[in-house]
Amino acid sequence: MMQSYNLLFGLMEALGRKWISPLLIFLLLHDVTTFTKIKRHLGLTSRALSKKLKLLESLGFVEKIVIDNPRKLTYNLSEKGKKIAQMLLGFAAKFAN
Repeated sequence: MMQSYNLLFGLMEALGRKWISPLLIFLLLHDVTTFTKIKRHLGLTSRALSKKLKLLESLGFVEKIVIDNPRKLTYNLSEKGKKIAQMLLGFAAKFAN
């Protein structure tokens, strides 16, 4: 029981951080995208976006894909990330009406 509480608390703490929810929703709606597109759309600084993406990667919500020719990084949601983002959208829809 306590382990479940700690997992939930950690998840809620991460989702409550600034820009995490908008970033998850953006990635859900745009499937595979680049750092520059995310930065431009959300208006974050490079440093802030980098920190948020690293956090989401460490939680297993975001996957970074490196394309070598030419060297390019893309980001997309993992299956776990998609579930969380869809839950956030569903939660927002319940309160929109």
